[in-house]
Amino acid sequence: MGWHLRFAKTDRVEALVSLTTIEQVRQQTYIFNDWSFDFVEESDHWVAHMTRLKPLYDTEESV
Repeated sequence: MGWHLRFAKTDRVEALVSLTTIEQVRQQTYIFNDWSFDFVEESDHWVAHMTRLKPLYDTEESV
């Protein structure tokens, strides 16, 4: 997940995360303090929303 955040050309990333690997994604919150993280538990997986705190672009359409 870290490489996706480091080289993302977008200001928001959404990922479906298995129940067994959610802790690995949560570790990224300590490494990437320029992103906000939101985790939502679904029935058989987690949904992770990661949003850049300082957007690179004015809008997503400008990418």
